[in-house]
Formats: sequence, structure tokens, C-alpha cells
Amino acid sequence: MAWRDWLNDDGIQGAIARWAHSQWLTRALAGERGYPRIPTRRVADGGWSEFMSTPEGRRFAENWWASTLAQVDD
Repeated sequence: MAWRDWLNDDGIQGAIARWAHSQWLTRALAGERGYPRIPTRRVADGGWSEFMSTPEGRRFAENWWASTLAQVDD
């Protein structure tokens, strides 16, 4: 797609993603809203264990990674 090629020029897509994440994280840390926690342990050490203990959680993670990695140039 032409718009995707434009977004990838000069790292614009990465800059947009970093800005959006920064905005979200700033609001999440400053507010009282119940955002999901960011695990501090690797999955192998119990991080995300509650989420990954369900079939839906594993399916969501698999789909998210497949979608995310499909957008990365090899």
C-alpha cells in the first residue's frame, strides 16, 4: 500500500508509535484508571501467567505476535 510505504519513510512509523505509546504511558501512570499492569518478569518466570493460562489469552497472544511480525520487514 502506498500509505504504508510513506509511513515507513525516514522512520515516521516508528516515531508515531513511540509518540502514541509515550502519551498512553504518561496518562496510565498519572491517572487512577485501571490499565493492565506491565509484567516485570519473563513469561518463563511467571510474568503474564494469569493471562496465558487461558486458551483465549494464548490465542490472543499468538494472533497479536503473528499480526505484529507480519508488519516487520525481514
